[in-house]
Amino acid sequence: MKSTATSQGRSRPRLGLRWKRTSTVDELPADPVGEAVAEALTDVLVGAMVELSYSPDSAGTYLHPGGPGMASATGAGPPGWNTIMIVRLNERVARLVETRDRTSLAELLEALPGAGIQAAAQFRHEGVDVRVPVSPALRRALRDTVASELLTAYLTTRVGRPIRSDLVGETIEYLIELGGTRVESHSLTHGVVVADVLHDTPRLEFAYPADIRAAKRAPLLFDGQRALLVVDPEGRARTELQRQRFERLAPDTASTAAGNDDWAESGSLVAAATGAVGGLGFFVQADGSIWTFVDGQPLLVRRGEHWTAFPLQLTASIANMIGGGSVAALVARAALMISAQPRGAILAIVDDPADLEGAVSRKDRYDLRNDIDPRAMRTETRLHHLIDAEDLDERTLVRLAVLDGATVLDRDGRLLAYGAVVTSRGSQHEGARTAAARTLSETAQVVLRVSVDGDITIFRAGKAVTTLLGRPAGSTV
Repeated sequence: MKSTATSQGRSRPRLGLRWKRTSTVDELPADPVGEAVAEALTDVLVGAMVELSYSPDSAGTYLHPGGPGMASATGAGPPGWNTIMIVRLNERVARLVETRDRTSLAELLEALPGAGIQAAAQFRHEGVDVRVPVSPALRRALRDTVASELLTAYLTTRVGRPIRSDLVGETIEYLIELGGTRVESHSLTHGVVVADVLHDTPRLEFAYPADIRAAKRAPLLFDGQRALLVVDPEGRARTELQRQRFERLAPDTASTAAGNDDWAESGSLVAAATGAVGGLGFFVQADGSIWTFVDGQPLLVRRGEHWTAFPLQLTASIANMIGGGSVAALVARAALMISAQPRGAILAIVDDPADLEGAVSRKDRYDLRNDIDPRAMRTETRLHHLIDAEDLDERTLVRLAVLDGATVLDRDGRLLAYGAVVTSRGSQHEGARTAAARTLSETAQVVLRVSVDGDITIFRAGKAVTTLLGRPAGSTV
């Protein structure tokens, strides 16, 4: 196909070109709905390029040939036009989906174009004027609809049969309401898993979320931390699943797998439930963000009215920057765990411990704890001898990383420093943690800054490479 007309847009100015429109003829139709959907898809999968390709109805339907790291879907476009929605990964990330093993990233890539086509069709059928720019309120509705279509596809695949058509969409709407609700001055949390695990006919039917919405105590009873609500594919609330009675619905699951108490506020119980009984899990955190889980792992996160996929490619991105090494997976897992909490951190990887000379104080160097005369040791250095971090795992790394200061590892995953003060060139345009991360990245191979809002920014060579999970400044509404 040769495009004779083209238009492009920027959904996140800091990240550059993210979507474009092309046509098989010398004309581009007005399509504000399609453009808004394209922006929503680039929100979901950071680093992807979205293309909307149009052809007149008279030309018939054109099938895109596809290619590595690419997925597409075809559907009706604006009146008189067909549309192909194409999502492409950049070349480096595309290599992650070219393996024989089906990866989480490959599944997400395949599902995105179809979700976009279906979301756009719903709003075009509702009579949106193609000549009028999409309002902020309509953009928010489109983003939620894209997420609903995407999550519905995931859920249908996992239960293996049709689900109630409006179940996911109504659930999202209800959870958004809960995210802005407080009871007795406390923010609410709520956990629910939609799964095909109970096959008997219920004695009483509670439609979810309609009947649960009317029960004020429901979010308190099913807070997603001590207990969650199990809903069947027909949208009927069936039973609770308590942390200490996890084996009731998952008898083959060890008690230790029922979500970790240390991370209950991050939705660990909901994640564990989807790993044990399948289906799709939702968790509303106290900050109002909505986390979704499949197969025991986070999938999409809604923050600030935008949906973002958990950065499935983060490990590979770090490994690429440092030239390989097991530390990439360790640091990525720790960053994602911290992101799920209202905590901040700086995580850095260096090629050689000697690179830290002058960048980090010797008192903060865990690796040098035995090189200092005990008589000259400061209190902070003495503490290093009490820390068990020789065989570093992600939970120990998280515990150290959320302390004030930077945590630094080498390429082999050895802890070099934690709680480290980084002397940075301050800036009136950025916070202390950002300035420290930027400065440290001039020495380290890669630095991850996790903000208290949950976004993860990657720094390299003194520059911010990209931001994951959050909303970069200057992005559109």
